[in-house]
Amino acid sequence: METLTSLALKAQQGENEAMVYLYQQFQPLLLKESTRDGELDLDCYQRRNSYWYGL
Repeated sequence: METLTSLALKAQQGENEAMVYLYQQFQPLLLKESTRDGELDLDCYQRRNSYWYGL
């Protein structure tokens, strides 16, 4: 298994598989951080996802 650092470097170089893997690993955190008062804040979730894809 590769390290998080090596996957991040590959994703920055444009390797799609590395980006997909990282997104899948961090999606639960995105969901958690987008939850307010026990409910998913869709605007917050979309902002966080758009930031993720902008990297």
